[in-house]
Amino acid sequence: MWLTAPLCVVAHELEAVAEMVPPAVVVRSAYAGRDPVPFAAVQVFGPQGDKQEFQTGRTDRRGVFSFVPDAAGGWRVVVDDEEGHRREVRIEVPERFVATVPVQASRAPVSRWERAAVGLALMFGATGVLYGLKARKAA
Repeated sequence: MWLTAPLCVVAHELEAVAEMVPPAVVVRSAYAGRDPVPFAAVQVFGPQGDKQEFQTGRTDRRGVFSFVPDAAGGWRVVVDDEEGHRREVRIEVPERFVATVPVQASRAPVSRWERAAVGLALMFGATGVLYGLKARKAA
């Protein structure tokens, strides 16, 4: 006689926690607070409205996703593992947090010809040093 026990299915609730680590907001997602949610789809919506995403992407293999906000206000992050688990996190980004984001100076890209000229100059310079050392030893 076979004994049959009821099969217990435990649903893992997707949890997402946001942490502000200047200059970024880091969102960590896990099932029931333990197992990471790898490669889950993430959508970030800015404080201007919910019409257009500010950024989209995926969590890494440890369930982590980060973004750099460009404005203060209420942000919304949606984490979806595409298997029926979804979590929405609301984050209030203060003005002083956005002020800590460094503004990068834009530099003109280095052209291919400039890189070639620098490479040739380095080769000729190294050759000159080697010939100089060789001539010094011969004398």
